[in-house]
This record gives sequence, C-alpha cells and structure tokens, in this order.
Amino acid sequence: MYNTFDAFRPHFNALARVGYFKMLKTMTLDKLYLHKAYRTVVWILVITYNLQHLFRVIQVRHSTDEMVNTLFILLTTLNTLGKQVAFNFRTSRVHRILATINGFVFAPRIRYHEDVLKSNAASMLRLLKLYLYAVLICCGLWTIFPIANRALGEDVQFTFYFPFNTRKSPVFELTLAYMSILNTYQAYGCVTMDCTIVAFYAQAKTQLQILRFNLEHLADLDGNIKNCDFFELGTYKDVADKRFNRLLRKRFVSCVKHHQQIVWFAKEVESIFGEAMVVQCFVTTWVVCMTVYKIVGLSIFSVEFFSMGMYLGCMLAQLFIYCYYGTQLNDEVSVRFILKLFIFVDL
Repeated sequence: MYNTFDAFRPHFNALARVGYFKMLKTMTLDKLYLHKAYRTVVWILVITYNLQHLFRVIQVRHSTDEMVNTLFILLTTLNTLGKQVAFNFRTSRVHRILATINGFVFAPRIRYHEDVLKSNAASMLRLLKLYLYAVLICCGLWTIFPIANRALGEDVQFTFYFPFNTRKSPVFELTLAYMSILNTYQAYGCVTMDCTIVAFYAQAKTQLQILRFNLEHLADLDGNIKNCDFFELGTYKDVADKRFNRLLRKRFVSCVKHHQQIVWFAKEVESIFGEAMVVQCFVTTWVVCMTVYKIVGLSIFSVEFFSMGMYLGCMLAQLFIYCYYGTQLNDEVSVRFILKLFIFVDL
C-alpha cells in the first residue's frame, strides 16, 4: 500500500542535503554525527552571512542606493533564516505532523485514496523541481554578472561586509565563490522550505478530498457486510439492518475522527509556520518594490537585468504558491461539504 509520507520524502531529503533539517532516514551513528556537524557549519555560515550584510548596512547607511542593494539581499536571507528557525526550533512539533501523515488516519484504504495521494505527491514533486531549477538558474546568473561587469571594466562592489579589499585577484574570485555558494545554499533551502510548507497544506486539501469521498459513499457496500470497512462502490442496503446500522455508525465515527485530525493538522501547520509566512509576505512586498526600483536603472540586455528579473519571478512565485494552495484548501472546505456533514449527522 502507498505510504502518504512519500509526498514529503523529496522535500526533507533536499533540506537534509543543504543542512537545513536533520536526516529522517535511518543511518549509522557516525553518519548521524557527521550530519550534525555539517548542519552546525551551515548554521554558522548562514548567521555569519547575515551579520556581514547587517554590518554592510551600517557601513553604507549614508548612501541610499548602497543600502537598498544590501537590504535587497539581507531581508531575503533573514526571511530564510526565520523559516530555518521554525523548522529546527520546533522539531518536535514537525515530527508530530510527520507522525500524523504516517499514521493510520491519513493512510490510503482503497484504490481511490491511493490515486488521489499519488496525484498530489506527483504535483508536489514537480513544483519542487521547478523551483529548485529556477533558483539554480537565478543564482548562476548572480554569479555571472559580477564577472561580466568586471570584464567590462566596471567597479564591482559586493553587498556584504569584508574587512579587506575585494577588488584584486584572487580575493575577488574567492569572495565571489563565497557569495555564490552561500546564496545558492540559502536560495535552495528557502524554496525547499516553502514547497514543504505548501505540501503540508496540499496534504490537508487532499485529505479533505478523501473525507468528502468517504462521506459521499458512506452507505456503499461491496456485497459483504463483514468486509465493508472500506468505501468501495457497491449496492444499496436498508438502514434497518442492524449489522449495516452498526457498520454505518462505525464508518461515520471514522469520518468524524478523520475530520478532527485534518483540522488539527492544518491548525498545527499554521501555528508552526504562521510567523514565517507573515514575514514572507512583508519581505516579498518590499523586495518586489526594490527590485522594480533597481531594474529601471539597468540595461535591458545586461546580465544583471536578467538575473534581477529571474529573482523577481522567484519571489513572486513564492508568494503565489502560498496563496494558490491556501485558496485550494479553503475551497475544499466548501458549503456543500459542511451541508453533507450535517445531513449525515441528522441521519
């Protein structure tokens, strides 16, 4: 039978790959310690990179353009750091969510359940791959345009603080490599965390679809009353039959428990990541404004223009997926669904 957690396995593997969350698969003690050390190094680098941008803001506080260039990156990295904190400082709650996903209530019981869950998993995997490819292209362009500007004889200034001159070789190349690696790491981790949070909401929507199907087929039988724990389409049965009445009650209780679990699941996801999503909205709004401000002063055919355009697209897409999948979840909790629930309660 299909495992519901398979929809999230690529996301958590990707997070573990960049050290933004611990490995969920079983591994030896040595590998566990190595991965913990790796995550510690990632934390140190991420915090250091944010501090470097903060020092740069203080350093160029009298220049509006320089401050905008630095805040442009700083707010994005701080947003990523906030999500990283939510995932790692609320690990026990994240594990409870994953335990619920792996639990019996969310598990598929018939072919329809499995098909819906597989379809959702495939959709989430496509979304994750699309965003990862987009950020890799964006970060690649961000690496290319300082090289191109330097080749054209223009002055290249990095958006973070360094205590020495970065204009000369090989310091310039080493600084560029440092910036590119950390930008790529954080962008990779940021969009993966976004896709993971969205996947949680998509899972809640999918479970509501399954619950609605179960309610619609509450009285369906497969011809054998002793083996009717699942909701296979079958024949009509008179509710006066005592065995069928017991089965109907059992199924309805199962639906109520399923509904309670979905409600808890959605509220817990919102409770864990609510602050990070609010920050995401504010940061995206600011970054969109600053990106448009910067783009108007760039040549249309410059590498920086394309990199900024790609960056703007990624930021808007991040906000879009929260709105889109949140709306889908809201639409699934429709008036018709609630009316059906009350009808069955009356029965």
